Amino acid sequence: VVSRAMEQHLLALGAPRERLHYAVYGTDVERFTPADPALAPPRFLAVGRFTDKKAPQLTLLAFRAAWLQRPEARLTMVGRGELWEGTRQLVKALGLEAGVELPGVLSPEQVAQHMRNARAFAQHSVTTSANDMEGTPLAVLEAMASGLPVVSTRHAGIADVVDHGVRGLLTDEYDIDAMARHMVQLIDSPEQAGAMGRAGRAYVMEHHRMEDRIGALQALLEKVVDQRS
Repeated sequence: VVSRAMEQHLLALGAPRERLHYAVYGTDVERFTPADPALAPPRFLAVGRFTDKKAPQLTLLAFRAAWLQRPEARLTMVGRGELWEGTRQLVKALGLEAGVELPGVLSPEQVAQHMRNARAFAQHSVTTSANDMEGTPLAVLEAMASGLPVVSTRHAGIADVVDHGVRGLLTDEYDIDAMARHMVQLIDSPEQAGAMGRAGRAYVMEHHRMEDRIGALQALLEKVVDQRS
């Protein structure tokens, strides 16, 4: 499983505990290297597919509430998907063209550069009516590897890796006012953003380096083969 929430769902469905393994993927910590968000402008970065469970429109509405209080704030939303055009229309309808950038799909190197120039990562993930949800979003781990604090929701695997108040700031799903307050908090407290970012980078280096996670998965597969032979 790629989140503790997924683990609990499978256990509730009757999956045998001894056959469940928590195996979250790793991050390229050589590509996603940290800058210092305390020195970055108040720019928030969102990266991911524009789809229902990532709820880009809710991230945008939370940012608007923060932007109305701190008009120097900026938001870059990287990616495409079925909700991209609707999000673009919402940006225009809300008069946010000067504050929000929608560059589309970018290369990993371009994403890494954006992360090095941001104050924080933002994503308002939710569970959909069809019960679709995240695992542990790779972009969240990449942001943490880049030394960014994460402003997000207590959703699926996000809450497994983002310790609220230590490596980022979390709110309940659909609470865009609280998310906006968290954005304002990091706009006003760059030093806190820097401290959270350093804590996130340290966590990823200890638990989510790509080569370590590949090694752990290989060891698990070898154990299963040995048990069946």
